Amino acid sequence: MSHPLSLSKKNTELWQQYQALKVKIPMLFPTEGATALGVSEFELMLASPYSQYIGDQCKAVLKQFETFGDMESIVRNELAVHEKTAPYHNLKLGEKMGLALNVGGLDLRFFMWQWQHMLAVTDTSRADKPSYSIQFYNVQGAAIDKVYLRELSDENISRWQAMIKEQQQTVSNETLALGAQEPLNDWRYKALSEEERAQLQQGWQAMTDVHQFHSLLKNLGIDRASSYRQAPEQMTQQLEISAVEAVFEQARDAKCPIMIFVGNSGLVQIQTGTVQTLKRMGDWFNILDKDYNDFTLHLKDKALAQVWSVKRPTKDGIVTCIEGFDGHGVSIFSVFGQRIEGTPELEEWQQIVAKVTESHSYADMMHEKTATQVLTTDDMA
Repeated sequence: MSHPLSLSKKNTELWQQYQALKVKIPMLFPTEGATALGVSEFELMLASPYSQYIGDQCKAVLKQFETFGDMESIVRNELAVHEKTAPYHNLKLGEKMGLALNVGGLDLRFFMWQWQHMLAVTDTSRADKPSYSIQFYNVQGAAIDKVYLRELSDENISRWQAMIKEQQQTVSNETLALGAQEPLNDWRYKALSEEERAQLQQGWQAMTDVHQFHSLLKNLGIDRASSYRQAPEQMTQQLEISAVEAVFEQARDAKCPIMIFVGNSGLVQIQTGTVQTLKRMGDWFNILDKDYNDFTLHLKDKALAQVWSVKRPTKDGIVTCIEGFDGHGVSIFSVFGQRIEGTPELEEWQQIVAKVTESHSYADMMHEKTATQVLTTDDMA
């Protein structure tokens, strides 16, 4: 466990260090600021003069979100930020898993065992732009979700503050210790034995639902990126990083509705619909559709280590996606064509992926199904 953090006394020195860094780098968000300062994001935000620790009863708070109207949920990982504003609907939270099914709205998949700590962040320093959010963190202090109140009626704000007060009363301890952050290793290719490879390929071809893929990999003890190198013929193709921008541009031009998945240790957020406004800003590729459908995506695509086109069989036919990984082999995002269970994949989506795969194939990459040597990210540079 890390050193104990005081819940009653602010670490003003840490917050001042962050503010000093922000003078040099104005767009330094807490996630990157925490990394630069060598602390968890939870520790940094706990030091904020605007935050208060409100305990660990995350489910109790999530269930109340349905009563507040439009909320903005910001889910991010190392290289992607997925922002969606909509009401919470159809929220079902079990012991370990949960979901909010709302296609085109807040469409969420929860891994509840990861949800550990909450901070209420209330910044009313600017009367014209008050900010009310509750931020959720895992046991290591990494952010899972940041949820902002967007309907700022007096009644809503009053109920929001009452909810915070109620949660504060559940906190009795003066200090808190986070779990140790495990260092992430660089991704390394895991070659399967001939027998295991046959098992992977047969299991792959026998799938009737994309959700069976996780069990198949788990049984073989293999990561997604390594499995793509040993998949059945014609099922996977590594792409150049530039394929990412091309996929979104072609989906926009064809007005093809797509599903954009971004997740982290505790939550996956899905946006379904067409995209309109695409803009590159430095290392970040952005979908800026706030005025169109209350959705924004920021993707640091230039920092991706691998991008793949992947086909999986289902009872409704082949389902195709584009998926990107970071240098640790962590899945950063995936994009599918919009699809309803029981219907085949959109032909226009299949055409887009076929076109992008043809023009952005990572031809120099050894995609040998029989490769057994270890590849590191350096080999792929």
